[in-house]
Amino acid sequence: MTRTIGDGDRQDFDETRRLLYMALLRGRTEKYVLAGTLVNTLVHHHAVDGLSADEVADHVVRVIEGGEQDEGSRAWLQEQITRITAELGD
Repeated sequence: MTRTIGDGDRQDFDETRRLLYMALLRGRTEKYVLAGTLVNTLVHHHAVDGLSADEVADHVVRVIEGGEQDEGSRAWLQEQITRITAELGD
C-alpha cells in the first residue's frame, strides 16, 4: 500500500479513520458517531488487549444499543475505564 501520510497530516488521517469507522457502523447503530469515535480511540490510541477493531466495535455497539447480551461488553468497557484511569493516576 502506498504511504500517503506526511509529517503534518497525522491528525487529518486520524479524523479520516474515525469517519470511516462511523460509516462502517452506520448500519449497526443510530449512534454511529459515538460508536465510531469510541472504536477509533480505543483501537488506535489505547491498548485493548489485542482485540481487533471489529471486536471492539461489537462491544461498543452492544453497550450503546443495550439489551440482554451486553453484560460482558459492559464489563469490558468498564475495564477500559478502570485501566485508563489508573494510567492517568486519577
